[in-house]
Amino acid sequence: MRGEFVDLGGVRMYCYAFGGRGAGEPIVLVHGAFTSSHLWQDLLPRLPTGHRVLVLDLLGHGRSDPPRHAAMTVAAHADRVVALLDVLGVPIASLVGHGMGAAIAMRVAFVQPTRVARLALVNPTLLSRRPRERRVSGRVSRLAALVPLWRRLAPEWLASALHDSLLPAYAQRSIGAHSLDHYLKSFRTREGRDAACAQLLAFRASRGDAVDVLAAGAIRCPVTLAAWVPAAVDPSDGTIDQLRRGVVAYLAAPGYGEMFAAAGFGALVGSARGGAHPRELLAQVPRALIDAIGVIGDRASCRARVAEHLAAGVDEVIIVPATADDLGGERTLAALAPAA
Repeated sequence: MRGEFVDLGGVRMYCYAFGGRGAGEPIVLVHGAFTSSHLWQDLLPRLPTGHRVLVLDLLGHGRSDPPRHAAMTVAAHADRVVALLDVLGVPIASLVGHGMGAAIAMRVAFVQPTRVARLALVNPTLLSRRPRERRVSGRVSRLAALVPLWRRLAPEWLASALHDSLLPAYAQRSIGAHSLDHYLKSFRTREGRDAACAQLLAFRASRGDAVDVLAAGAIRCPVTLAAWVPAAVDPSDGTIDQLRRGVVAYLAAPGYGEMFAAAGFGALVGSARGGAHPRELLAQVPRALIDAIGVIGDRASCRARVAEHLAAGVDEVIIVPATADDLGGERTLAALAPAA
């Protein structure tokens, strides 16, 4: 895989192609904030053959140029993705977006509807029907409020703060730490620190960029809805404790908090958004919350729970197995594998 830098009006975006040209439309992978094209490395070999896959680094991320004076809002990122496709001669593609990348992909589909064949949104963020609604986690919001301080400190300070803020979102901390080391490498220079500060400030400026895309009929192409769910077949007490710990980082997060509240745990969400310490929150997470959001129980009940998700309109149920007493989640994955 040979990458290239594409000049887009004075700034360069890095991208590379995976796989050969085929009959299917190209697939474009758009990562989220404070990650990079490295996000997709394990996914690439599993994508369907017959498609050219374009993997990019958003401006200010990975190998792409620092933004300098370029905007870092969702709309600005989306405009650069369109410009990149123009330069590469890609008239239409399927877009896969993760996190902020999902909002960017939806923005592209909204402003350039003839350019997007299909959308796949993974763990989308920065999407809201109301411009003033908070759509980033409390941890990241607090980092954004400290941008004047970060600009005065050595780059390592902000990179480390981002690492500490993002790590709790990973169920497997060792994997998360390793991944974040890759993602945040570009932010450990002075230009990288300034790029991170620009991205933090751009979250607020992006509030109106993704409102219209959620209006009825705004997106005309097919959209794949994938739901990831924590799962454990025949869980032990240790497994339940692992799942409870994993929930804590999501209690205050936009979208997730609303989901927990709708399931009847609004008071716990309120405590999380009010700044309660993670240890205090963990003590309040009941087993009932895990049962409400996960696929937990014996094999039959777990398979029935997956069927409920599919019947509700989910296209793909992504199983995230607990591993406390199930190495690699093998028992759970084997029990819930689709019938051959």
